[in-house]
Amino acid sequence: MTEAFKNINPFILGLFISMGIGLTLGLEGEYDKLKEEHGFAGIITFPIVAIIGFILGNLTAAYTPWLVIIISAAFLLFLTFSHLSVVQKHVMTGITTNMALFATLILGVMVANHLHKKAVATAVIVVTLISLKATFNTFIKNITSEELFAFIKFSIIALLILPFLPDQDYGPEGLLNPFEIGAIIVIVFFLNFIGYFLVKYVGSKRGILLTAILGGLISSTAVAWIYASRSKESPELSKKYAAGIIIASAILFPRLAILAYIFNSAILSYLAIPFTIFTLICLISALIFIKKDTDVTKTIINLGSPLNIWNALGFGGIYVVILFAVFYGNQFFGESGLYYSALIAGLADTDAITISMAKFGSLEEKFTLATNVILTATTSNMIVKLGITYFKGSKKNGKFVMLIF
Repeated sequence: MTEAFKNINPFILGLFISMGIGLTLGLEGEYDKLKEEHGFAGIITFPIVAIIGFILGNLTAAYTPWLVIIISAAFLLFLTFSHLSVVQKHVMTGITTNMALFATLILGVMVANHLHKKAVATAVIVVTLISLKATFNTFIKNITSEELFAFIKFSIIALLILPFLPDQDYGPEGLLNPFEIGAIIVIVFFLNFIGYFLVKYVGSKRGILLTAILGGLISSTAVAWIYASRSKESPELSKKYAAGIIIASAILFPRLAILAYIFNSAILSYLAIPFTIFTLICLISALIFIKKDTDVTKTIINLGSPLNIWNALGFGGIYVVILFAVFYGNQFFGESGLYYSALIAGLADTDAITISMAKFGSLEEKFTLATNVILTATTSNMIVKLGITYFKGSKKNGKFVMLIF
């Protein structure tokens, strides 16, 4: 405890902290009452409940710990009957306020047991969740059954399957570790999840450039494929679609930097300069292309399902193949074998080779080699996108992208 609080009676200090927690939670309840959302507890009720919890926690030291359990159970029973009586009056109301009141009681008990910081942190999390209730409701209303099932599948993979995979090395030089491969799949598809929902709720229908930026979080190749087709349908927008493809490609480099950092933080210092240069070249050139363009054409980019099991397994398969390609390429062909592997891997996916090389460069003397191999893979991937743009898009679109790439 800091010097400022040393001379304050611990009981009085705990009382004020409990009251502060109650006031914090009570503000949201009072706001609901003002909006006539049938809230029955507000800025007075919550602090009182927090103080009751604090006093109850203090009494356990003099009497019995069962006191907290009995009073908490009685309070929960009271809240249950209170909720049922409201429902019987045919008033549609949730149980959020009831649960927040019960949490406030427990937080008061926590303060009494000298868990001040944890109680305050918990209160902040609870009030944040309550205040975001309307946002969550809107989000859930807009979610599709496919997205719901994708989230369920992701949860099953991340929480039920991954923890039970054996954390043991198999194969030559212990290349295959089932738990590690599963963790890599989960991390990559978690990033894809974020990108997918950003595109849906922020970028979709908001314009070519914003959608390209967010689409690049998932797949810059997919953005190139879709925008190239659009440029052929609307040749007058070729410059803007080219800028979108270039911007999506710029997002590729920070995305790969994050993946490399997750699996080998030390290699980031080697990737930082070339990735920064590539990102700036793409962003600056795209801005030059659209500097005098006032068009606000909206666009929709369909990047598929947020989680396709076959895609997840396919990515795992690609990663394993690249692991063996890197290992045997280095064994039989030395450094040149790694570059050949990178060129081939970059044609399909840059994530897997980046993760593989980040782990390969575990020793400092291999950092430069690993960095160069990752850059080779990204170059290969840029060539693929250039080919897609040139042959699938309008001539003007292909010319602009080729100029920058």
